[in-house]
Amino acid sequence: MLSPKRVKSGLKKARNRAATGIKVTSHIIGDVTRASRFQIVLVGLSATVLMTVLYVIAPPILTRLDLKVYDMLLPLRASTAPSPVPVIIDIDEKTMEEYGQFPWPRYLVADLVRMLTRYQVASVGFDIMFAENDNSSPEEMRSYLKRDKNFDVTFGGLPENFYDYDKLLGEALGESPAVLGAYARYDDHSKEESGDASPGVNIIEIAAPEVKSSYKRFLNGADGVLFPLPELRARAPVALINVAPDADGIVRRVPILIMAKDRLYPSLALRSLMVGLGVRNITMRYGEDGMESIKIGSYNISVSPDGTMHVPFIGPSHTYEYISAADVLSARVDPGQLAGRVAFVGTSAAGLMDIRAMPFDSVYPGVEIHAAVLDAMIAGNEITIPIFTPGLQVLGIVIAAIICTVVFGFAKPRIYISTAVALVAILVFLSRRYFARGIFISPLYIIMTIAIIGAILTFLRFWQEEKQKTVLRNAFSKYVSPEIVKRITKLRGDLFAGEERELSIIFTDIRGFTSISEKLSPIQMVSLLNRYFTPMTAVVLEREGTLDKFIGDALMAFWNAPLDVPGHPALAVGSAVAMQEKLSAMNEEFEEEYGVTIRIGAGIHTGPAYVGNMGSADRVNYTLIGDSVNLASRLEGLCPKYGVKVVVSENTMAACGNEFSWQFIDTISVKGKTQPVSIYTPMSHEDELARIDELARWKTASELYIAGDFGACETAFASLYSDFPDNKLYSIYNERATQLRETPPENWDGVWVFTSK
Repeated sequence: MLSPKRVKSGLKKARNRAATGIKVTSHIIGDVTRASRFQIVLVGLSATVLMTVLYVIAPPILTRLDLKVYDMLLPLRASTAPSPVPVIIDIDEKTMEEYGQFPWPRYLVADLVRMLTRYQVASVGFDIMFAENDNSSPEEMRSYLKRDKNFDVTFGGLPENFYDYDKLLGEALGESPAVLGAYARYDDHSKEESGDASPGVNIIEIAAPEVKSSYKRFLNGADGVLFPLPELRARAPVALINVAPDADGIVRRVPILIMAKDRLYPSLALRSLMVGLGVRNITMRYGEDGMESIKIGSYNISVSPDGTMHVPFIGPSHTYEYISAADVLSARVDPGQLAGRVAFVGTSAAGLMDIRAMPFDSVYPGVEIHAAVLDAMIAGNEITIPIFTPGLQVLGIVIAAIICTVVFGFAKPRIYISTAVALVAILVFLSRRYFARGIFISPLYIIMTIAIIGAILTFLRFWQEEKQKTVLRNAFSKYVSPEIVKRITKLRGDLFAGEERELSIIFTDIRGFTSISEKLSPIQMVSLLNRYFTPMTAVVLEREGTLDKFIGDALMAFWNAPLDVPGHPALAVGSAVAMQEKLSAMNEEFEEEYGVTIRIGAGIHTGPAYVGNMGSADRVNYTLIGDSVNLASRLEGLCPKYGVKVVVSENTMAACGNEFSWQFIDTISVKGKTQPVSIYTPMSHEDELARIDELARWKTASELYIAGDFGACETAFASLYSDFPDNKLYSIYNERATQLRETPPENWDGVWVFTSK
């Protein structure tokens, strides 16, 4: 048995460990718990690294998913009414029926330009390329016939200026607010023309103080530009008609500014707005990480760092007003319908191949994209991706990973499910809220982080829980009842961590074990002990007790740990009584097989003790330690001295209620304890009725003894001993009363100073 000094030292160390959060666990379960925590943290860390890497490299499949998130949010901007400024002059089926298939002779285009000028449009943007000469011009036809057939052809009745349709168009352009379309090339085969490709544009740079280089390094760079004919662009400014389809072929972005061969080119919508406003200045604001905004007159246009703009399409095709080019050429349009508006000339005819896909519509005329861009510029309805988005995304991934690792790894299911739902809901809410304000911050990667960590940790915890339940069942089935095993496996957490609890502790010991062992061979002794311990253990487990250990011929068990056991004092006493009954039946077999009989004593105490896994780093045992353990062991040692089979402390007796009847034994001072301890032995209510007269006489004698009337109690004890000579308790008190009468103590308090083993 542990000495009080070692008990005190062990208890102090155990409490210190608990106070610092270091839980000592059993060898099997402890390793599982430590491994589980390591696996949980590893999952969280791995998911963080994985999602960060995926965000940086942006694999195509995730890029497409991210684009779909954008498409899902886009209807939030669709509630905006379209601006009345942009209008589309459509070379539609009706126009081609009246004026022939497109491309037309350019004198018709010149007529269209003049008619639009007459209608007083603010500007005209052509979503049409005029990169080649008009082969239908009389001068061009005469040249081809001479070259191919050696015919000398003359044309009569034509005005002098009608021999070259390109020249006619140039003259019309020079008298109109027109902008010609050009196309940025990225194949390094475009033919770069000399001279200023964007005449009349003044660049005003506003750079942050820390920026040391030009804006040119931020913008999308092309290898060259496919221009209109020189005689045309000499009469009108040019702008790029490029759009930027994403990987899925859907147009969501348009480059507002593009650098090609160290020259700056604006988009068709931007240049048309400039012409319509009559401004020549582009004010560009940029920082260390890229472009921030472009200012045209009073319009401040937010752009992405590379100079592109996400187009906030507010509806499907024909959201903006379409006017047939035939109606314009035939002067069938109300003059007020076009005055002051920006007209974009293009085609919606499917056969002319200028059909695009956008989030709202898979058949969207390309010319309407420029109208949507202009609308966004005028309304301030742009959608931007802030410069700080990458850092914010990575930070969001890390924070989400930490929260999910802690919650999914260590919280209860009802908490981590609600937390996951709340996190996703918050992300969706914030994403929608900022998108409604024109800022796109995708929640995809953060939601994926939540989903991945949640799925893996849920599976991991399920697997760990099943594994731990198996370990618990296997480990505890040898120490506790099946019902307790079921209750343990339903719980979570470290059930083996040390804690101080109120326990009922029992020690049993075989009387005269040394003399018995001398009569038997070692093999017989082992067989006898196995035969004895098996039913004794069963008695403990049947009454929801926990078997602690076998100490040679002694058995130690306790109640109320690792789980609460209601009524544990009565269960402990009931176990001691049942053991005596079991042993009476077994002794007949032992006498026949081994030639010996067994007598046991049991000591029971209910009180606080520290219970948990204790031992070395390599080997631990789920056991208990404390003064209550020592007292229970000492009470067991008093059984042969008083001639009783079970000795129970006053704490246990009081906690049992009316489950048993009791006979008072003594109030003693035990070594190591400052307070005296009253002890009792249990009996059934039937035994009490059978011994009612004897117990009444014993009570009277005991009261005289405690009161210090040693003469009277000596007579009473002598009478009891005379009538019940086999009761060792009465013999002890008869001798003690005589001793106290002959040598009365100075200060008698009814406590017998008795030192047990």
